[in-house]
Amino acid sequence: MKAGEVPLLEVSGLSISFETDNGLLHAVNKASLRVESGEIIGIIGQSGSGKTTLMMGLLGLLRGKPGVREGKAFFQGKPLLSQGSSLMAELRGRDIAVIFQEPRAALDPFFRIGEHMREALLRGGSSGSEAEIRNKGLELLRDVGLVDTEQLWDVFPHQISGGMAQRVMIAMALSAKPKLLVADEPSTALDVTTQAKLLELFKRLRDKHGLSIILISHDIGVIQETCSRVYVMHRGDIVEQGETAEVLHHSKHPYTQSLIQAFAYFASGERKALVGAATPETLVEAKGLRKRFGLAGKSFEALDEVSLFLRAGETYAVVGESGSGKSTLALSMMALQGVDGGEVLYRGENWLKSGKSRIRELRRAIRMLFQHPEAVLNAGMTVEATLREALEREDVRSPAEVQERISKVLEQVHLDPVHAKRYPSNLSSGEKQRVTIARALITRPKVLVCDEPVASLDLAIQAQILELLREFQEKMGLTYLFISHNLALVKLLAHRIGVMYMGRLIEEAPAEDFTVERARHPYTRLLLASVPSLDDEKLRGICAEFPDVEPVRLQTGCPFRNRCPLYLRNHHAECETVLPPLRDIKKGKVACHLADA
Repeated sequence: MKAGEVPLLEVSGLSISFETDNGLLHAVNKASLRVESGEIIGIIGQSGSGKTTLMMGLLGLLRGKPGVREGKAFFQGKPLLSQGSSLMAELRGRDIAVIFQEPRAALDPFFRIGEHMREALLRGGSSGSEAEIRNKGLELLRDVGLVDTEQLWDVFPHQISGGMAQRVMIAMALSAKPKLLVADEPSTALDVTTQAKLLELFKRLRDKHGLSIILISHDIGVIQETCSRVYVMHRGDIVEQGETAEVLHHSKHPYTQSLIQAFAYFASGERKALVGAATPETLVEAKGLRKRFGLAGKSFEALDEVSLFLRAGETYAVVGESGSGKSTLALSMMALQGVDGGEVLYRGENWLKSGKSRIRELRRAIRMLFQHPEAVLNAGMTVEATLREALEREDVRSPAEVQERISKVLEQVHLDPVHAKRYPSNLSSGEKQRVTIARALITRPKVLVCDEPVASLDLAIQAQILELLREFQEKMGLTYLFISHNLALVKLLAHRIGVMYMGRLIEEAPAEDFTVERARHPYTRLLLASVPSLDDEKLRGICAEFPDVEPVRLQTGCPFRNRCPLYLRNHHAECETVLPPLRDIKKGKVACHLADA
């Protein structure tokens, strides 16, 4: 900042509190920060640290009293907190824009994308004919990296990917030409390739428009990749701040160090060996699974001849972008949705063809963990009641046995007996997920199908849950089918990894070979290179080899070819006409015409 210039945003000694049943909750304590013009800063911390509350307080978006108790904030040198509600709303719409974690939740499902853009432009002060407004909207959509904008203008939010929806939200935010963009966990729900594109977009908008950005995140890799300076928040306090590289490589506060250690834990790639016999039995096998969604003429294959197997005591991880078919595979293997073809065998028995009573019996052996424990746990039931209900469904009704198994499973997931009497609202996010794990384990299953079980948790809590799952596998010989878009995580837990793209399994490899250097399919290489890292100059160069285009469902040939640098260099004819089969290679499988055998 030059002498005499004032920061775009300057906050000094801001404190925010809320009234609760247990008294006053101090959410933010004397926080101070600044943002310069054309700068991207990061605010990092675990859930509940006060990151979002700090920004909401500054923007007048908090509900409840007393709210902001003390402190000062200036935007372009003018007092911010003393603005009236109408002036603050005008400021938010004109000079300060906000985007949130779940873009689809902010988009009206009954309005087309073009209608969203038109409304945003008019609110931002744009004028002109309908054609002129449309052209301005199309230009904004192109500016955030979206293609086929004429078609995109007429579609509804549910018809686009999460990454595209996030870009639409950014385009809407840019419609009033703001000076500051507040991005609250904008990449948390996105897969690694979409996240990488979003972070590059932020930097491009900064360079092109001089836009300042406050990036709120719990992911150190995201902050390191994007921000020049970082503020670390813990229990409402800013405990450390400074240049991003200095803070991440020479941190002084124990809490910052714990965040970095959690990030390093996932980056280490250290795994434990497969328990049990050298060649354990095949416990679960999927053969040629097919699942089609949509109506005739507009349908697509969510699963296209997917085959895989799980050995007893191993972890098989399935990774891929949003929409690749990962969750559809998990639901199909649990017989929670019908399939259009194929088999799922448990110890040789095709349980998709079994009757309801037999499926119920088999579900005692194969249980499922979901991403959001709130969707599984009944808010009106204590932990003990939830676990008792799970046992009653399996006809375990002896009071002595029920109590014994509840006590044992709580001990197994490292929850104190006092937790048994608590309701979900009295549990942390990590404790809630431990309860869902206990709920699955109490029926003594052999297999757990885990669908993004830690995606919504902070890194430190993810590490705790991951260690818990590894402990169970070692002590109980559990088998896991682990669905995730977090490649760093699956490399720690998995023994074998399958990569899905557009409903097909396109590569399978031992976890130790799941690296940028050893990946055989170009898509796998892109996924691995897109993972945020503290040392990512080389990975950034690899990502630059791939065109920045959205996935499309090609009717013939290789489904990845419009994004594949190998094809785009040579336009190999077979890639255009022949669907690559999944073929055996040394230590794995690959579906690519151009991959070396």
